[in-house]
Amino acid sequence: MAVDVVVVNYRTDDLLQDFIASYQESKFEGCKLYVIDVGVGDDIENYPHWAHQLVSIPSSGAFSRFRENVGYAKACNAGAALGTNDVILLANADTLLSTGLQECHDALMRHAEWGVLGPRQTNDQGLIVAGGIFGTETSIGLRGWNELDRGQYNDIRDDAKSVSGSLYFIKRDLWEELTNCDFYQQAAPGATGAFLPTFHYWEETFCSYHSRAHGYKCVYYGPVQMTHHWHRASPVGGPVDQHAEESKAYYRSACQMHGIVHE
Repeated sequence: MAVDVVVVNYRTDDLLQDFIASYQESKFEGCKLYVIDVGVGDDIENYPHWAHQLVSIPSSGAFSRFRENVGYAKACNAGAALGTNDVILLANADTLLSTGLQECHDALMRHAEWGVLGPRQTNDQGLIVAGGIFGTETSIGLRGWNELDRGQYNDIRDDAKSVSGSLYFIKRDLWEELTNCDFYQQAAPGATGAFLPTFHYWEETFCSYHSRAHGYKCVYYGPVQMTHHWHRASPVGGPVDQHAEESKAYYRSACQMHGIVHE
């Protein structure tokens, strides 16, 4: 099997085209690409120019558009529901894949106890923006944030508390298990995927904590490097960031409903 790659775009069509190009270079047999385009407004009636690039990819090319900005989690959930491959990759449009796509898939599937995996991520200046999220259940932090990448985080660790939601690999069987969890459905009635439907932020943190509560390990996979331009889809301190505390409160409420120890 292969990877269903779900990329969420919010008004960054230039970055999305770069992402699609990186997918074309990185995909392997069986991979599928799904673009979820949100917040398009009245433009929903027009055929997006990047779609010509998308549909030229053999066995890929599916996309869905939302007039409103439904948020990253709901967009990811909608995209994941379109595929059938054994691994799902949920991605921001301001990221770039690498040929390590297959290595991430194979590593995740090789270990029965691994459920979630995140690669090392750097920005376009070579600075670490994802070196793993570690700590205790009640206090977590980003490792290596903004350090120059000199290979110091090329390790593999299966004790991560979470990994970055900008490039988030998860087994489909686990995704469906988490989606159908009774506690989760009480916290997020009608949710169609395992990303907690916050407006933005904390959706992948809950998914990682939820995965570990179901007995799976969350893995930081440093040998594979991918790119995240970071905050190119929205400005630091902008409207999206203003929902952070609201989203964190929802995350905490969902954890409490499931009996998950959290920060």
